[in-house]
Amino acid sequence: MLKNVKLSVRLGGLFMIFLAAFGVFTLVAFRTVDEIKINSPLYRQIIQDKDVVADVLPPPEYIIESYLVVLQLLGDIDDATALRLYERSRALREEYDERHAVWVEELPEGPLRQALVVDSLTPAKSFYATRDQEYLPKIQQARAEQDPVVAAARRDEARKIVSDKLGPQYEQHRIAIDETVRLALAGSKRNEDRAAMILADRQRVMRWLAIGLVALALAIMMLTVGITGRLTRHLETATDAASRVASGDLTVSVAAESDDEAGRLLASIKAMTASLNSLVTRVKEASIQLMSTATQFSATSTEQEATINGFGASTAQIAAAVREISATSGELLTTMDNVRSVATAAARLADDGRAGLAGMDASMQQLDRSTGSISSKLSVIREKAADINVVVTTITKVADQTNLLSVNAAIEAEKAGEYGLGFLVLAREIRRLADQTAVSTLDIEQMVRQMQSAVTAGVMEMDRFAEDVRQGVTTVARIGAQLGEIIERVGAINQRFETVNEGMRAQSQGAKQINDAMLQLNEGARQSVSSVRELNSATSHLRTAVDGLKTEISHFKVSA
Repeated sequence: MLKNVKLSVRLGGLFMIFLAAFGVFTLVAFRTVDEIKINSPLYRQIIQDKDVVADVLPPPEYIIESYLVVLQLLGDIDDATALRLYERSRALREEYDERHAVWVEELPEGPLRQALVVDSLTPAKSFYATRDQEYLPKIQQARAEQDPVVAAARRDEARKIVSDKLGPQYEQHRIAIDETVRLALAGSKRNEDRAAMILADRQRVMRWLAIGLVALALAIMMLTVGITGRLTRHLETATDAASRVASGDLTVSVAAESDDEAGRLLASIKAMTASLNSLVTRVKEASIQLMSTATQFSATSTEQEATINGFGASTAQIAAAVREISATSGELLTTMDNVRSVATAAARLADDGRAGLAGMDASMQQLDRSTGSISSKLSVIREKAADINVVVTTITKVADQTNLLSVNAAIEAEKAGEYGLGFLVLAREIRRLADQTAVSTLDIEQMVRQMQSAVTAGVMEMDRFAEDVRQGVTTVARIGAQLGEIIERVGAINQRFETVNEGMRAQSQGAKQINDAMLQLNEGARQSVSSVRELNSATSHLRTAVDGLKTEISHFKVSA
């Protein structure tokens, strides 16, 4: 839709869009500043919410809640409430220390830091020290005391600590906190006044800046209108010159009146017209010369085509004879290669067989050594089993003695009467344990006998297997010697085949080289014929192109 609109209209539309967007931005900026400035409705709402929280929740930096817990502990409360108040006291002390550390790090030097970090800290530390070291122990003693008179005395002592120490310490802390609040409110008021002053100054600057930007935009618009008018005139001149050149009139003259972009465009069109004028004149002259050259090329290529056709027929006959010789040599070479491949494969298979037998011989010898080692280990197991029988016999004797001792202990317990009932139960348990030990010992002895029998049978089987392995080693060695003789004979035959194969390969290679040379010669003759034909075709196309070029150039009007 915009491609047919003038450039000045487009620039004017863009300027109006920019002016409207700037107006919207200015309106939103002033509206935002009015909404978030000091003492605005939103600011007052935020301050009101903070004041509500400050009035409802006691701050951790103010020990009023700790003092309230101290007073609550003086009342007549149950143990659960007292325990809860003890826990709350410790939590309040931790919250105070944690929050005070934050203010120590964050507050800058000044009266506010002195009042909060130093003046309020000293009585607070004294308050917590007195509460934890004197007051709470008295309260705990009073609650733990069974005598009402002593408990009342302890409570009176606790009340005296509150009135003489904790109360004055709290009052000193409260005075420091009040001073801190006064300083903080005064500082907040100063900051609000300073922020309001800065905001008012910034609003005045923004108003003057907006007025200046609007004036600058109007000046830019006027300058843009002048530039677009001049640019439009130059573009119309360039368009008219380009249209005349496109129609074939190369005599057009363009004057460049300035050195800006539009002036350089007109100068470029003027130089382009002069270059085209010179080019078309040279093309007219060259077309005449090209027509004469194309006629000479056509006559020469006709003579070369006849000569090359006769040469190609001779080379084709020689190439056919050479191909027959090369084919015969190739068949004979293929046959010799097959024979040599079979002989080589046989030798390789024999070598693989001998290597496999060598590996088998080593494996059989290793197996022989392994069977001897297994037999020795089975003998050791049989000896250890005999040692286990000795241990089992000892355990059986210990169980018999334990059973006899338990019987004697039961007899003595019976004699002791009522005083020996416990010892009688112990004697019965010892006797039952001795019986179980004897039964388990018999089971172990039976398993050891079975293991000895199995080990003896394994030793006999391993001896027979070792004898079989030794016979297998002897057989493998004999077969390896026989395969060695076969490999030597196959190697001698393979060397003879290699000599014959080399001679046939040399003969076949020579015939193939002759065949390749003749093929290349024949291919060169065919390529020469093809090149001559292509030259004839190119000459014909050149003459056609020159005729068309002369027709097209005749449309241009050039200066003399």
